[in-house]
Amino acid sequence: MAKRAKKKTGTRRKTGYTIALLIMGIVAIGFLVMLILLNALPTGLTMGLITVLLGLLLICAALFTSKKKGVRITGIILAIFFMIVFSSATVFMGSTYAMLNNISGSGQGIQTGSSSKINVTEEPFNVYITGIDQWSKEKGLDLERSDVNMIVTVNPQTRKVLLTSIPRDAYVKLHTAGQMDKLTHTGVYGVDETINTVEDWLGLDLKYYIKVNFTAVVKMINAMGGITVESPVAFKSSISKFQYGKGKNPLSGKAALYFARERKAFEGKDSNRVENQQIVIKAMIDKMTSSSTLLTHYGDLLEAAAGDMETDMPVSDMQALVKMQLGDMRTWDIQSQKVSGEYDMDYVASLTQDQKFQVYKTDDASVASCIDNINAVMNPTAEELAAVEDARKEASFRNFLKGLRGGSAGEEGSEG
Repeated sequence: MAKRAKKKTGTRRKTGYTIALLIMGIVAIGFLVMLILLNALPTGLTMGLITVLLGLLLICAALFTSKKKGVRITGIILAIFFMIVFSSATVFMGSTYAMLNNISGSGQGIQTGSSSKINVTEEPFNVYITGIDQWSKEKGLDLERSDVNMIVTVNPQTRKVLLTSIPRDAYVKLHTAGQMDKLTHTGVYGVDETINTVEDWLGLDLKYYIKVNFTAVVKMINAMGGITVESPVAFKSSISKFQYGKGKNPLSGKAALYFARERKAFEGKDSNRVENQQIVIKAMIDKMTSSSTLLTHYGDLLEAAAGDMETDMPVSDMQALVKMQLGDMRTWDIQSQKVSGEYDMDYVASLTQDQKFQVYKTDDASVASCIDNINAVMNPTAEELAAVEDARKEASFRNFLKGLRGGSAGEEGSEG
């Protein structure tokens, strides 16, 4: 009887271990599927995770077959750890993948820019940022004016980014109506009208767009743990409680938003505001690309953007850019410029024709200079490309030497 009871106990134990291994196998398959679908991690890190996963599976299987009870208990603890960690990671990657599709899918109906496919990790491209003067709770209650208008020119080969700001009151010809109006009013007709109008005016191909409201800006900056902006002057916001000192200012999302929105505190008004908008965008890019923020807050950033941001950039391109940045964590050279001109009075198409309104008439020479600078980033010289390749090789060799000395290749990096 004792032998039969012992045999039954052994059989039940083996069955339990088999079920545990089966559950671990299902978790492992789910993790691998989501890892492949997300496709946002560098190859080395991906292979490392797969190695750890398979190694833990084999170790648990070996521990379960041990005759020593203590060893088998260790296997059970390791199996529980495995299931908790990898199932949680699978859920996280699944939600991340869904949010990526949600953000990207929100703008797929808009037909702007060239439809040709590009490799965003090798070819330069322009992204148009349009900022709507609304909070999420105000959506649908008022007209959506495009108060922030910025072209972000990205060259992944030279790691250069050029921010080109256009004043909200720029006097431009509407793409559809062919009449003159303020650029900010194009947002009322939809983001496609804004982008097509700017493309007509500047003769540029705006490959993608990003549309954000006040809520998206606040959430995203908070998700990355705040940013530090370098203010040229000290000033107080005229529409909030925030005050800013000359020099470095660590800011929360809301403080950064009001920093970018202020114009009454300056003599240049909108001219100063677009400069502050560029300062905020630069601080956000710096924070995400020159520290561990992108890796540690990736999911938080996507969650913050979901519902309050839309773009027509495909998920595959977002994944490729994240994967490229995580692969080497190289810094970017971020420059800025703005279209200049002067205010005047004229008729605008979207308002009554019985009177003239204040508009910003851009200077032709300034516009031409901005276009030339954008084209220079888009089309680097052979010398620039050679210098970039030399710098890349030097950095690789430096990292190799650090590895031999036991140092870390990623010790340096600014806070943003």
